[in-house]
Amino acid sequence: MKNKFGDTVWPVLLWVLFAGILVSIFYYSINRYFDRDELEHIHTAWKIARGQEIYIDFFQHHHPFFNYMITPVINAYGSTPDTLFAGRYVMLLFTVCILAVTYLLALRIFKNSEVGLLSIILTSAFTAFFTKSIEIRPDIPQALTGLLAVYFLFTYYDKKSSRSLMASAVSLAVSFLFLQKAVVLIIPIAGILLYDVFKRRVRLKDAMLYGAAFIASLLPYYLYLLINGSFERYFEMNWLVNYYLPELFSKSESIIPIFKENIITCVLYFVGVVVLLRSGRERRFAVLSLCLIFLPVILFKNLWWQYFVPAVPTTAIVAGYAVHSTFGSRLSRFIVLLGAISMPLAYMHNDGFFNMNNYKQRAQLDKIEYVLSITEEGDKVYDGSVLFNVFRDDIDYFWFCVSYPNCLGAYRQFSDYQYNIYSLIGSQRPKVISNTGIHSLNDIRIKNKYRVSDRYPDLYIRVD
Repeated sequence: MKNKFGDTVWPVLLWVLFAGILVSIFYYSINRYFDRDELEHIHTAWKIARGQEIYIDFFQHHHPFFNYMITPVINAYGSTPDTLFAGRYVMLLFTVCILAVTYLLALRIFKNSEVGLLSIILTSAFTAFFTKSIEIRPDIPQALTGLLAVYFLFTYYDKKSSRSLMASAVSLAVSFLFLQKAVVLIIPIAGILLYDVFKRRVRLKDAMLYGAAFIASLLPYYLYLLINGSFERYFEMNWLVNYYLPELFSKSESIIPIFKENIITCVLYFVGVVVLLRSGRERRFAVLSLCLIFLPVILFKNLWWQYFVPAVPTTAIVAGYAVHSTFGSRLSRFIVLLGAISMPLAYMHNDGFFNMNNYKQRAQLDKIEYVLSITEEGDKVYDGSVLFNVFRDDIDYFWFCVSYPNCLGAYRQFSDYQYNIYSLIGSQRPKVISNTGIHSLNDIRIKNKYRVSDRYPDLYIRVD
């Protein structure tokens, strides 16, 4: 009877704990301020919804699928702040889907529902996941489709199913179309398949089928770029600009806080990796998870936290396995689990999570609404830093990233692109400008033509 009681209560306790974290993620989503990247992608989708072509008519340095995907949100909610919240709700749906696939992947790898539950609890509480999965950014659908590629790949290894193999290849291609950073998953999957072909664990025919399905999934988009004559511009914006971007901060500035804030989960992960590699069990999965952690460190100059979102589910699965296999009693597992999630939640509390109010978010929305109220559809606005111009036209191809992190400067390293903010203001006559990137407000094209806003000292309204 005691074991039966424990078998009934234990999973319920874990599910309740997980549900509590999900509720906190929802609360965080509706109250936290909007990151600049979120405003960037909403504005990009707004431009697309109005018939402008990405890379040709305006600057963007990310792959396009996400922006096309959220244009229906723009069309449904229009040029209002409601669109931002609708975008956040879409991200919450992706977050739930990532957690569902994480659970299924843990079951696929370790054939144990408790490991699956532990995995989604550790994933949802991991600070890089908790803080970034709510944001309107392509990293989240990229992480979901990449995780599906991993799930179907290991389904293939279990069942030798050609359908699963092709589903993995298609999911991986879609992940790449969301973000070029999917290369951190493409490299290890290709390496694992080629190694297994060499070891005669995978037929060469199957590996070739995987490659063919991957290329065939990408081919329509790249043919479109070639036919449309925009391939060169796509390559420049998505690859060369990002290559020439400067290093803005040291990699340790991202790695150390992530490790510090999730130290118990990270330690459990490395314990689990050692156990898996030494025992020979699920070495493929252990190696794949290591690649998702270390390849971003090797390949990218700047390590923003969202770069690690695809690595969190596999890290949490291995950590969940370590909890299940290392600690014999449920009480000890529960104590370790509470320790693992309480530390990141404590750090988020220091950032204002548990005592969060939405004053910063409200200030952002007030500024956006203010600019909308003093402009009309068709008016142009100069922002320069994606702070308030979400639903109005811009004065130049480069509408953000003109200073920090300086995409414009990166582009000018391999082109002769001319950019003069004073000439642009003089010719385009924007209704509202900010002081971003403007060093002299006494320039003849600005002085006496703009007055300082009576609500925002960094905004200037055209008077003639």
